[in-house]
Amino acid sequence: MPNTTKLSGLTPVGAQNPRVKQYLSIKKNTRSNPENLVCLEGLWEISTALDAGLALRAFFVCPELLRGDAGKTMAQRVVASSVPSYAASPAVMQRLVDREGTDGLAAMAQLRRWGWDDIPLGKQNRIVVLDGLEITGNVGTIIRCADGTGTDAVVITNRRTRLAHPKVIHSSMGSLFTMPVIEAEVAEAVGWLRSHGFRILTTDTDAPVGYREADYQGRVALVMGSEKYGIVRAWHDAEDVSVAIPMSGRMDSLNVGNAAVLMLYEAFFQQEPERFRGA
Repeated sequence: MPNTTKLSGLTPVGAQNPRVKQYLSIKKNTRSNPENLVCLEGLWEISTALDAGLALRAFFVCPELLRGDAGKTMAQRVVASSVPSYAASPAVMQRLVDREGTDGLAAMAQLRRWGWDDIPLGKQNRIVVLDGLEITGNVGTIIRCADGTGTDAVVITNRRTRLAHPKVIHSSMGSLFTMPVIEAEVAEAVGWLRSHGFRILTTDTDAPVGYREADYQGRVALVMGSEKYGIVRAWHDAEDVSVAIPMSGRMDSLNVGNAAVLMLYEAFFQQEPERFRGA
């Protein structure tokens, strides 16, 4: 039996509608994105973005594909607000979302732009720097891990992928919406870290110090490098210590996402050991 959910206040849109085209251009990165917009697919991502305080700029609903009371309630709530809302056919909705079994909801939201003043400084601070990372899934995974370990910020230098990429959003599990993520030049980032008393730890397969031997007390910045090229020379020139993750098999290094997990949890443990009691 077809879904007969009725929603008033929706503007019908087709594949050539400017809002649909804007959504697809942001998703595929085919047009400039000065508003820092991201594309959201489905109830969970939209709800997570709203809970994080992000502003929706456009909302798309396919009444025929809506399922469950939660989706219907969400649609009614957003349509009743001032967000421009549109009725999409099943065919148009399938173009908007990548996931199979869509729940009939999609949206555009505006990411917050973070700055250095958004980092809450204290006696103990943890920052992870991602230098030249190329794989979107790794960027999102590290942002998620940074959130899980109570890291204060993610700094991106030599950016190779865009934060608005759907895979960054999916792999971060919504952490991107609340974690301070700052894009900067290496010199700017080094200058800020130095002026605020941070020690800089880099990772290198040939480093003489094991990652668990290093001291992570105080304010530390952990620098993770590109999967292909590693960390640029400027970060090594600025480092206080370089650490290695020991390898016992045929491979000489870990995926950068896995390496970041080890580093971030070691810093978390050394700074807040009480959180690990009974774990």
